[in-house]
Amino acid sequence: MTTTTTTPAASSMNVPPQPSQGRRLLAVMRQECRLMLAERGLWIVGALFLLLVAYALGNGLLQTAHRDRAQAAVAKADRDTRAEQRVQLEAILAGTAQPTPFQNPADPSRMASSYGGQHALLPTAPLGPVALGQSDLFPSQYEVTNRSRVVFMNPSDIESPWHLMSGHFDLAFVIVYLLPLLIFALSYNLLSAERENGTLRLLLSQPLRLRTLLAGKLSVRAAVLLGPAVLLPVAVLLVARQAGWVAASGDVGGATLWWALLVGAYALFWFALVVAVNAFGASSATNAMVLVIAWVLLVLVAPVLLNLAVTQASPAPSRTELATRQRVVTAEAMKRHADLLSADYQHVGRGAILLPRDGKIEIAGRALAMYAIEREVDEAIRPELDRFDAQQARQQVLLGRFGAVSPAAVAYEGMTALAGTGARRHARFDAQTVAHHEAWKAFFFPRIDARDALTPADFDRIPAFAWQEEPAGLVRSQAALAVLQLLLPSLLLFGVAAWRLRRFSVA
Repeated sequence: MTTTTTTPAASSMNVPPQPSQGRRLLAVMRQECRLMLAERGLWIVGALFLLLVAYALGNGLLQTAHRDRAQAAVAKADRDTRAEQRVQLEAILAGTAQPTPFQNPADPSRMASSYGGQHALLPTAPLGPVALGQSDLFPSQYEVTNRSRVVFMNPSDIESPWHLMSGHFDLAFVIVYLLPLLIFALSYNLLSAERENGTLRLLLSQPLRLRTLLAGKLSVRAAVLLGPAVLLPVAVLLVARQAGWVAASGDVGGATLWWALLVGAYALFWFALVVAVNAFGASSATNAMVLVIAWVLLVLVAPVLLNLAVTQASPAPSRTELATRQRVVTAEAMKRHADLLSADYQHVGRGAILLPRDGKIEIAGRALAMYAIEREVDEAIRPELDRFDAQQARQQVLLGRFGAVSPAAVAYEGMTALAGTGARRHARFDAQTVAHHEAWKAFFFPRIDARDALTPADFDRIPAFAWQEEPAGLVRSQAALAVLQLLLPSLLLFGVAAWRLRRFSVA
């Protein structure tokens, strides 16, 4: 009797080759696209998200353009005023004009005051429209004079209380607050709906892994949401703001690339949370409830608790106490210089007395009094201001150290940093303004004390504010840290999901 043995090679010839998991993934994605396109909900969610992104981006461009125009007008007014003062000074020195006590470009005390003051301006970063941040709270311009910096750097020109409560509607708000909800709307029932409809068992009876099925579903949903969130803003910025692809520090494409990575990492966290919740095998209603609760805790509650904890751990000095201290010091200084203040109009109608003679000039009594008062106030308030700045810096350190408890806080801080509207860039602007103020005083104060008259050549040496942008490496490092802080919990959630999917019941 002869026995016939079938070799593996021979048997494999009768079995068609199975498609790879990559091809199965593409097949799942194609099928998921067809199913979602047939769903009215996808069109509604997609249109709503596209409308929100377009409106937020348009509002950001509008607000940024308004601020740019205002700053351009301020800079032009400064240049025109300085040119007019120089022309007037040349006319005074030529004997064709006489100065007045309050408008004398040869008088260093007047030029050091608001009559000759110039503005320090914080320019808008190229990505400014995507995240307006706290630009309604942080002033973007200061008029630098010989007055104490507690006066001219106090944010007294903030916008309406409504904006202070609600903030601006910008793209960062849409991504941080609304994008997770849209992810939930499309993905809360990734597996539960298939199981409840009885199709999951049928799908997995084919040579298809559960992970491949999940990856295909997630890929389609991610493309639907991240397309408008990333590609549309980049395209609009390239058209509306030609510098949109260039970071403020000159790093070509750097800010835009890191912003796209940050948005992707933030969306990945919420997709990872969706997968982890679905992997526990609960019903669709339970999944939706758990995800909404997680959104409330991570987006609304955690940032508030974090701010409260930081405020308690490192409380900032009271602004009310600082303002009260400034008023007391000013009142005491005014009493000491009451005699000079009373000589307000002694030079009115006697402009010839105020003409420069042999490089010297007579300074009106009130101008000397105001100079002395502001100088004394500035010296007396300096310790309080330094303490206030140091305490605010410690708060920012604590927020950066423990901000990872809220992915929303991490994403928002990262976006505002890339957009140039965050606390760090404004603190840099404040520091440069303070340095410019010191240079301003160092230029004018010795001339006031010596009664030296200003000449047209001195106008070229008056300190001018020049903004120094943040180093590109600093911007990249903070963005990279934010992306890492979002990727780590995402990987953890995917790990939990992988562990639970091994025990997932398809019944």
